[in-house]
Amino acid sequence: MATATMAEVDDQHYGLGPSAHPSPPLTIPTVDISGFRAEPRTAAELAASARVVEQVRDACLTTGFFSLVGHGVPRSLMDRAMAAAERLFALPLDDKMELVHPTLKNRGYEVLGGQTLQRGFKPDLKEGFYVGKHMDASDPRVKKHPRLMGPNLFPKALSEDEFRRPVEEYYDAVLALSLTVFKILAKGLPYGDDIFDEFVSDDPVCIMRMLHYPPQTSQDPRQLGAGAHTDFGAVTLLYQTAPGLQVKNPRERGSWIPVPPNPDAYVVNIGDMLNAWTEGAYRSTMHRVLNLGSTHRYSIPFFFDGNADCPLTPFGSRNSRGSNGEAVETASQHLLRRLDESYKVPSRI
Repeated sequence: MATATMAEVDDQHYGLGPSAHPSPPLTIPTVDISGFRAEPRTAAELAASARVVEQVRDACLTTGFFSLVGHGVPRSLMDRAMAAAERLFALPLDDKMELVHPTLKNRGYEVLGGQTLQRGFKPDLKEGFYVGKHMDASDPRVKKHPRLMGPNLFPKALSEDEFRRPVEEYYDAVLALSLTVFKILAKGLPYGDDIFDEFVSDDPVCIMRMLHYPPQTSQDPRQLGAGAHTDFGAVTLLYQTAPGLQVKNPRERGSWIPVPPNPDAYVVNIGDMLNAWTEGAYRSTMHRVLNLGSTHRYSIPFFFDGNADCPLTPFGSRNSRGSNGEAVETASQHLLRRLDESYKVPSRI
């Protein structure tokens, strides 16, 4: 079922047609993970921690999305990171173009319309900036995966306090939070608490994007802020302060669930890798962005793409080959394939 998460998959994949039993309207649940983070010892604390695991598991089995609070990342740091993003995108285009990386798609500046996430649609109406773990070009891991790892680029027009420092501090904080999320996910699966140990080891590929969506004035239905897609990696943690994100409703064809912004929360969603490992049990659900208001939308998604050499073999399988007999993709092979698909369309708005 690894291919079942691709954005072009027909609605019928979701398996719930008109004959399904009526159910309450779907919403994105909110999960407070403070009970898990507290390192529980008493029976009551252990029960609270177990509830967190169960709530996250339920969300993964339904929409693959949940809103995460009680995460421990200071609101002040979240605000500083968002302010840094706004400063960056307010720079003159010439200054931003200096930040376009000559070879890496996941470092530096991405021009407006630089990516097309939905096949058959116009390029996405957004501009972005990529940050990852800063690694020198001479590092053996960079030489092995030159399109996924490497040095960061930072704007010369902004001081370290205005951009680099808050961005790096925020990156480190969300990376640590991501590891907590993986611990919760592991406890909700029947494969042992160490099931993700290999994937999160050896300086995993983790890409943070700062995104700016200008107001969407076009009436063309093929013009979206971000076209319908599934996320390429394992888990995404999104910080958003404006509306626009919509999640495809797995119970009702053609229906989308809005995800209202909560400045104190992260929107967490399952990506294609975790969908593949669980053979579709944990959903990598299509989502999109429409910035239909008159204001500019900013968001900061953090994509945990993991150990580049980790195979995407289903957790319950002892077979290192896929159902069609072909070798299973590694994380890096999967990521590069999806990146190439989304960047192959010329940048035109």
